Amino acid sequence: MGAYTLVTYRLNDLHPDVQKALEVLVIKRITDPREIQTLVQIVRAGRVEPEWKAILESLTISQAALLPGTLEAHGRLRRFELLSRMTSHVRHKAKYLDVQLIDQQAFVFTDRRGDRVGKPARSLKEFIQFLKGCPANILVGHARRGDFSHWIAGVFHDRLLASDIGKIEQHVGSGHEFDLADSLMTAIRERYDFPSSDSASEVAKEHDGYNFPEPNPAAKPSNSPRCNL
Repeated sequence: MGAYTLVTYRLNDLHPDVQKALEVLVIKRITDPREIQTLVQIVRAGRVEPEWKAILESLTISQAALLPGTLEAHGRLRRFELLSRMTSHVRHKAKYLDVQLIDQQAFVFTDRRGDRVGKPARSLKEFIQFLKGCPANILVGHARRGDFSHWIAGVFHDRLLASDIGKIEQHVGSGHEFDLADSLMTAIRERYDFPSSDSASEVAKEHDGYNFPEPNPAAKPSNSPRCNL
């Protein structure tokens, strides 16, 4: 057919000439405002960023969106359901940062009583953001139970990262002083090439639920369940 298929998780990095040559764009879930702005500019859609942002951020793992420009799109951004995979899976590192998980797969932070604290983390990107503001005692509790490494292995099937996270968890209670949240974030960023410049504090300005309540000193310790998988 004399055509090419390009797969990228950073459309903004493509050369402008390549962007102009794109005829059909199928998009999975994205939250980066720069990428959404690039999409709007490519199809010359005018002032639709708020509408597109709402649609693209809400796409589930089984959905995608077709951009205007093709007959099937009927002149607007169209959400559609994907068919089941017909080929073997190939891991692309960076896309896993923003994959939106279903509720049953989200990481649920809990206190010593087993009560949920804050919002569940439904992607690795959200998980990093939550780590930044999570009280140390809650992180330590999860680390001692191996919750973080179990979640990475069970949900993302990334045995290498789960092993690295597990080693960090083993240091908890060893007497060595270190920043648990920073160590966890560094391991994920290095594995998935997530720049540290995209800090949690910057993203938290646009979202609610990233701030955790202050720990209750009167709370009595109890056996907290593992995170939900």
